[in-house]
Amino acid sequence: MSQIAFQIRQIVQRMWFLPAAFSVVAILSIGIAWFLARFAPENLPFTMPSNGVVSILTILASSLLTVAVFALSTMVSALSSASNSTSPRAVSLITGDRSAQTSISVFIGAFLFSIVGIIGLSAGFYSEAGRLFLFAVTLGVVVLVVTALIRWIGQISAIGRVGHTIDRVEHATREAFTMITEHPFFDCRLQIIAPQGMPINARSVGYVQHVDASKLQRIAKENELTIAITARPGAYVAPNRPLMLVEGSVPDACVDDLAAAFVVGDSRTFYSDPRFGLVVLGEIASKAMSPGINDAGTAIDVIGTLVRVLVARQPHNEDQQPRYDLVSAPPLDPADLIDDAFRPIARDGAATIEVVLRLLAGLKTLAHASDELKQPALAMARDAAARARQAMTAESDLKTLEDAAAFAHEQGGE
Repeated sequence: MSQIAFQIRQIVQRMWFLPAAFSVVAILSIGIAWFLARFAPENLPFTMPSNGVVSILTILASSLLTVAVFALSTMVSALSSASNSTSPRAVSLITGDRSAQTSISVFIGAFLFSIVGIIGLSAGFYSEAGRLFLFAVTLGVVVLVVTALIRWIGQISAIGRVGHTIDRVEHATREAFTMITEHPFFDCRLQIIAPQGMPINARSVGYVQHVDASKLQRIAKENELTIAITARPGAYVAPNRPLMLVEGSVPDACVDDLAAAFVVGDSRTFYSDPRFGLVVLGEIASKAMSPGINDAGTAIDVIGTLVRVLVARQPHNEDQQPRYDLVSAPPLDPADLIDDAFRPIARDGAATIEVVLRLLAGLKTLAHASDELKQPALAMARDAAARARQAMTAESDLKTLEDAAAFAHEQGGE
C-alpha cells in the first residue's frame, strides 16, 4: 500500500468522516431533486403543497437533532467506559466502528437534509414538480432514519462493553495477521542474515505506522542500492535509531526521500501491526486483574481470544516471489508475539490459580499447534509457573500448579 492509500485509509476511519460524507450527500440530494424537476412534465397527476412537505421536514429536523445528540452522548459514554474498563488503546477501534458511524451519520445527514429542504421551500426555490421530487426523497429519508434508529437500539446494548471491545480488538488483530500473510515482508525479500550498510535514521520520534516498500524499491532501482528494513510497523524510532540499512552509494538528495518512505506517528496503529493488537488484549486482561476490578473471568476470556488469534495465524510463505527484490524486511519474532500477548497476564494473574491454569492450558495448545511458537510458548509457560509459585501460598493451589505446568518441563527442558 502506498503512503497516499495509507493516509486515505486513516482519514476514512476517523469518526468525523462518515457524518461529513452523509451531510454532503444530503445537500446533493436537495440539489438533485431541484435539477430533476426541470425535466418533469408541466401537467402532473397530482401536486404536493409546500406546507405539507415543510411539516414533514420540520418534524424530522426537530426530532433528529435530539436523536443525534443522544447518539453522540451514548458514543462518548461508550468511549469513556471502554477506556476505563479495558484499554485506552482500544478506543480508536470503537470510534472507527463502521456500523456505529453509519447510524450517527444517518441522523446527522437527515437533520441537515431537513434544514436545507425547509430553507429551499421557504425561499420558493422549488416548483410544483420540485416539491413532488423532494417529497419522494423525504419519504426515502424517513425509511432510512427508522432503519438506522432500529439498528442503533441494538448497537447501544453492546458498544463500549468489555466483550464488545475484546471482539473489536480481536477482529483488528486478525486483519493485521491476514494482511501480513497476504503480503509477507511487505512484498519484499526475507532477511535471512544480519543486514549491513549505511543507516538511515528517523527524522522524528514516534512509532512506525506504515512502510512504503514501493517507494523504497523505486529509489533503490534508480540509484543501484540494496535496502534492508530494520524498523517494522510498531517499532519505536528516533533520530538515533535507524529505519533501514542501505548498501551502495547513497546520494545526499536521497537520504530524506528514503526516510520519508516511513510514516512515523505519535501512536501505534492496528493495521499492519498485529503485535499492537496482542499488546492491547494483554492490557485488557492485565487491567481486569487489578485490585480495583478483580475480574478473573475477563482475563480468562482474553486468554482464549489470544490463543484463538495465534492458532489461526498463517505462517509466512517463504517461497513466494518478492515483488520488491531490492528491499528486504525482517520477519515477526515468534518470541515477541508470545511475550506481547501473555507476559502481562503471567505477571498480574500469578496469584490467581484459575487464570494461571487457563494461561498454561492456552500455552500448551500453542505449543502443540505451531512449531514456530512451540519453544516461546514453553518458555512462557515456565516463566508463568515460576511467577505463580512465588505469588501463591495455598498448598492445594501449588499442587494443582505443578500438575498443570509439568508439560513445559517435559517437552522444553530447563
